[in-house]
Amino acid sequence: MQHKFKFKQWRSPMDNGLPVLIVSCRPENRKMLMRAFDGLPIDSYTAHTLEQAKEVLRSHPFSVVFCEERLPDGVYRDLLMDVRLNQRNVRFVVMLCTGEWEGYAEAMRLGAEEVLRCPLLPTDIDLALIHAIKNGPPHEKRMMAVPA
Repeated sequence: MQHKFKFKQWRSPMDNGLPVLIVSCRPENRKMLMRAFDGLPIDSYTAHTLEQAKEVLRSHPFSVVFCEERLPDGVYRDLLMDVRLNQRNVRFVVMLCTGEWEGYAEAMRLGAEEVLRCPLLPTDIDLALIHAIKNGPPHEKRMMAVPA
């Protein structure tokens, strides 16, 4: 079965912009991220479901993934585990829309480099991008064991 995706690519004026994947089913989050990326050397792509995101990640290298905690076909954990299990050097940013502290702690424990709370703020997005550029690919880290 062939999937039809709505991938929209924004080209920066510079060659080799930072490749960023936005996995979001909420238009307000996509718009806020795109506004924050405007004018930066970033090539961004969007996916609306986990299945779309997994397919795109298999065929294109990305430096950063911004993913909402809940999507129509699953949760961010599924994509984060797929990214980590397939040894992809991707910085993973989770966008929490529930705002629960437990969700923040869980995302960090599972290996997310950043956790942003919705509604997204431009300064938070900027800091996540700065950390991604400054720190480079994620280290072989995290996946900490949960105390019994």
